[in-house]
Amino acid sequence: MKHAIQFILIVVFSTTILNAQTDANIPFRGITIYIDYPDVPAAVTPPQLDGLLNDMDYEEEGVERSFRKYWHDQTRRNVDVQQDIFFYTAPESAAYYETLPWYEGILMWQEALEWVIATYPDYDWDALSRFEAGGSLKSVMIISSAWGPAGVGAAHYPNWTLSNGEKISSIYGSVLRAPWDVANNLFMTLHEGGHGIFRLPDTYDTEYDSGGTSFYTLMSGGDPDVEPIGGPFLAEYNWGYVLEPTAGSSTNYTIRADGDSIVVIRNPHDPFEFFTLEVREKSTIGNSRFPVDLGLLIWHTDTKVNTSNTREEMTTLLHYRHSIEQADGLFELEEDIGIGGNAGDIFLPGNEFTPSSTPNTNWWDGLTSGIEITNLEFVGEDKMQFTITIPEIHEDHYPEIATADWMLLSETPPQAGYEGDKAFDNDLATYYHVPWGNTEPRSHDLVIDLGDEYVVNECYYTANDNLSPPWEGRIENYEIYLSTDGIDWGVPVAAGTFFRTGIRQYILFEEAVGRYLKFAAVNSFDDDVRTSIAEIDLRGYKSSEASIAENPSGQLLLYPNPAEDFLFVKSTEVEQSAIEVFRISGELILTTSLQGMTSIDVSALENGVYFIQHQSATETKVYRFLKN
Repeated sequence: MKHAIQFILIVVFSTTILNAQTDANIPFRGITIYIDYPDVPAAVTPPQLDGLLNDMDYEEEGVERSFRKYWHDQTRRNVDVQQDIFFYTAPESAAYYETLPWYEGILMWQEALEWVIATYPDYDWDALSRFEAGGSLKSVMIISSAWGPAGVGAAHYPNWTLSNGEKISSIYGSVLRAPWDVANNLFMTLHEGGHGIFRLPDTYDTEYDSGGTSFYTLMSGGDPDVEPIGGPFLAEYNWGYVLEPTAGSSTNYTIRADGDSIVVIRNPHDPFEFFTLEVREKSTIGNSRFPVDLGLLIWHTDTKVNTSNTREEMTTLLHYRHSIEQADGLFELEEDIGIGGNAGDIFLPGNEFTPSSTPNTNWWDGLTSGIEITNLEFVGEDKMQFTITIPEIHEDHYPEIATADWMLLSETPPQAGYEGDKAFDNDLATYYHVPWGNTEPRSHDLVIDLGDEYVVNECYYTANDNLSPPWEGRIENYEIYLSTDGIDWGVPVAAGTFFRTGIRQYILFEEAVGRYLKFAAVNSFDDDVRTSIAEIDLRGYKSSEASIAENPSGQLLLYPNPAEDFLFVKSTEVEQSAIEVFRISGELILTTSLQGMTSIDVSALENGVYFIQHQSATETKVYRFLKN
């Protein structure tokens, strides 16, 4: 008779703890089936497996913390994972399953789930955690007594519906002891759980011709102990205290090693690209291979890259999803020099990370971020202090243009229900789609009347993220045109290549003026005849709302003018200067500095006329704006 260990969890949610960054202790319940075979009997007892998965204080040789304890620690005590455990013997030998491809081998996992349904009719499936209300189960884990059977050591996405109506969109399998382990080692179980539960990507190079992120994260490491998940994943899930410096600031941070705080610095044009700073200590559990006793680890993340870390070229389009900024500038992880990471990867006192250092703080498209990380110091035995300087938001990062007045003028013929105006309706669930079977020549074009003339310098494109037809048609190469009359388009203001992803992507180009936009899909990935656009967005300002004071030099640009919420002030001068805001009565209400561009929050001001006095190194001038 097979054994079942079942846990009853009382699940209590509140909006307060769900919004917490630490210590939420949200109960999470999954199902685990331990599968053995007639020729490979179970290598673990039910109490032992219960301890390995569910006991917060469990340890044994090779295992320093349980499955539950690892995820509790790494999520900064936000998620408390427990697994209901069942034991099942496969109908065929392990040797038989080793001959099957993975997509046939995992059908035995489906049989094991059906066995649970039949053998334990009172099992409470409703208590299991799901990806969304009424949706598929979030943690379905298979642990195998043998390494070889197909499907083991991977996460799969089969989209099964069981006989009781339960949906299985993801399932993951592992062994407690891989062939290279001398004792049980939960690395593989935790790594595949990272895929299956949290959808974390691999960060090792799955083509094995570069170093990926080496032993710095669970998603690429694993020997001899189980590494932390790494700062970028804390940032993506908002686990711990995610500190984000504000633009125009210079701030000292003191961060404890392997503690609850990380620092995240985002690209102001693209929130999916960011640097993450975390301090680590070799003596902390999981860091036995960390190459120094204490140091700062800096990550560069670009979640638009939707593959494993197989793109080691370090170019605008071919780079890792998660990179380690290697302090010595040798890029050995990308170039696969030596084995794994080394002490040269870690930032220590004396190192700096700036626009002129190697590596530098540029974004992947080559845009200078202006970020400076300097003054690194050790503080006591387990902390580091450093200074982060963030410039003002890039001077040409204008407000997003509202789409309410946009009008579709022409389009390459779409599929019925997926017309071109779906590309600017502010709804990602609807989209413009040129269908399969299309014979229209490339490019596929949308022509849009913006409703007024704008100065534009940023465009955003989002492909549909649908997993069922109609889907795909993700644009590979694009061209963007602006025209003042809708007739003369001239040369494109921007042209290039997108990533193959459903995540919003941005294009930054020199300021161009126009009322009419032509967005041209030159081709789609894999020579697909389809085209997909979920949303197009632009940044800029109305030409009519920009006012330059009547003075010979025209030093300041104020927009929008009249202003409602924010007034943007742009200077042609390179040096920093001062501006003061006065009421019409002469009362001074605000003083701030200006270098390039700044924004002033005017939302709380009464409607009326205000004056800005600009004091440069050589003269003082006064400008007027209207608050609506």
